[in-house]
Amino acid sequence: MEKTAAEYSGETQVFLEVDDKQYDLAVVAEKAKKNFRAKAKKKIEDIQIYVKPEDGKAYYTANHGKYSGSVDL
Repeated sequence: MEKTAAEYSGETQVFLEVDDKQYDLAVVAEKAKKNFRAKAKKKIEDIQIYVKPEDGKAYYTANHGKYSGSVDL
């Protein structure tokens, strides 16, 4: 019997592969969150992360667009 998504309790990892490079998107997200906390000294209410492999960066906006920044991939 196949499990549905709701029944699956294993770990999920998401990778982005571009030009023979692989990026772990969970690591990218943590880097962006860490960067935000270090710069803004605020609690994260929400965060949107935009990965641009061609720039070698992930850009983010946080707390309803009040803060923005970037991190290296």
